[in-house]
Amino acid sequence: MKQTKRKNLCLALALAMLLSALSGCRKTEQTAEEPSNDIDASNVVSGETLTSGAAADSVFSLAVDYEKPLNPITTRSTLNQMVDELVYDRLFIVDENFNLSSRILEDWYYSKNENGSGTWVLTVRDGIMMHDGSTLTAEDISYSLSRVYTSGSTFYQQQMGRVYVSAFQGQVYVSGDYANGLLPWRLSVPIIKSYTNSIKEAVPVGSGPYTYSEDRSCLEKFEDYENADLLPLDTIYLRSYTGPEELITEYESALVDLVLNDPTSVYNMGYGGKNETREFATTNMHFLCFNSRSEFFQYEPYRTAMLWLIDRDTIANTVLDGAMDPSVLFIHPNSSIYDSEFSEAYGFDPARAKIELERGGCRDLDGDGMLEFALSGSKVEISINFVVCADNAEKVAAARQIASDMEAIGLGVHMRELTWNEYLSVLRTTDDEDDEDDDETPDWTWDVFYGEIAIQPDWNCLTLFIGDWQEDGTLNYGRWYVPELESAMNEFIGAKEDDRAAARTAMLQAYVQNCAFLTVGFEKREVLSHIGVIKGMDPNQYCVFTDLTKWTIDLDS
Repeated sequence: MKQTKRKNLCLALALAMLLSALSGCRKTEQTAEEPSNDIDASNVVSGETLTSGAAADSVFSLAVDYEKPLNPITTRSTLNQMVDELVYDRLFIVDENFNLSSRILEDWYYSKNENGSGTWVLTVRDGIMMHDGSTLTAEDISYSLSRVYTSGSTFYQQQMGRVYVSAFQGQVYVSGDYANGLLPWRLSVPIIKSYTNSIKEAVPVGSGPYTYSEDRSCLEKFEDYENADLLPLDTIYLRSYTGPEELITEYESALVDLVLNDPTSVYNMGYGGKNETREFATTNMHFLCFNSRSEFFQYEPYRTAMLWLIDRDTIANTVLDGAMDPSVLFIHPNSSIYDSEFSEAYGFDPARAKIELERGGCRDLDGDGMLEFALSGSKVEISINFVVCADNAEKVAAARQIASDMEAIGLGVHMRELTWNEYLSVLRTTDDEDDEDDDETPDWTWDVFYGEIAIQPDWNCLTLFIGDWQEDGTLNYGRWYVPELESAMNEFIGAKEDDRAAARTAMLQAYVQNCAFLTVGFEKREVLSHIGVIKGMDPNQYCVFTDLTKWTIDLDS
């Protein structure tokens, strides 16, 4: 939690609400010893629009976009995805620390064959009631997973990946294109009732704590939901989204009671008023990626030196104002899979970086305070083309911080702050002779770029260093071929639980020995609500309404 500052941003920036990537839900046990996530009103900075206790009505309301589908699988509206967390159970629940649970499954286990292929076997919990009076079946789960992949649901397709699924005698069998011992962490997807063409229903049958009213103006408590008597509200009202400016006005007037914000986005909303801001971790990873054909970074010692030249703590806590969790590894620090001891060896250390550069042959050969290196017997001045998308001020500031630390130890850096289209064009530039006469092709080659990717909590980063972006859609703009890193990552992803620790160690060693890309950290997101209204909220990337039966909502405070 942190104090909310009133920012003088244009109302158009409110498009952030449409870009927040949140889905899924979780139900976890909390103990009395766990720190509270409630807000102390005395620590919240007030704005000018709303004073503590001011309210436009005495009901709890969320915004919904009626112009977009309400179907949880096919909708592409993040507003509607947040609302449907209240109507549809997710197959798996992934919490803030990337622990896994499920309300609707009794058990699940991973079966890996001698040939290396792996299948997950899921056993459905008996007695999960659905909104039409039926009980949840294995066929419902199988149907939902298969329709995620075939329905055009871009968001959930990317999250889940391609899966093969079948159901038999109360069990569901799920596998992917490759062995994945962490596949359930990708399966925080909504489950709907299976019947002919239910995927085409505007509001298919679900099993969550609330149902849509007949006119869809509100959500009503589902009396057959587990512990329904503990739900904080009997009715949650829905207000029609009519535009970003109206959404800000309705929130600041307390007509809408809860909204999402991305503080690192170009669309950061900067709400005014007195807000309670709850931050949560995401798997949106900031990283550096190197060009395998760079005159400088084609050499492994120079990429390795960069491990110690990224001041992740300063970037996360100062440059990005606390809106990032710094991480040496491409695994979130909250995850139990994260290796703290391993990562501590690669903290920010410019002196160590300079030693590594010198070991690789970099020296200040002419006494000008800048490093040079020998190439084919000649002294070469170091001039690194560092590319970042200029459309995002936070990423530019982070890249500048890294560039400043590079220059401080004698590396020459040329920052290239480009528009999004220019950025993509430069990364996709090839060395083909046909491009030489293209007036739009720059007369320089990028060496390293600052990027962001929404990875999944199986921590699969293969797309950054395998394949060809032109032929197979990966993000391997550096045109890497690193078979030892690819093999190590596949072994880690496919490992059974008993083998995962050893596979992780081998993978991390391959990561730092090759350094095709380097992690900076993981973005945070925010949930905003009005002071004193909600207690017990513990949001995460996959669900705002975590442990909803433990919430209290006071509309009269």
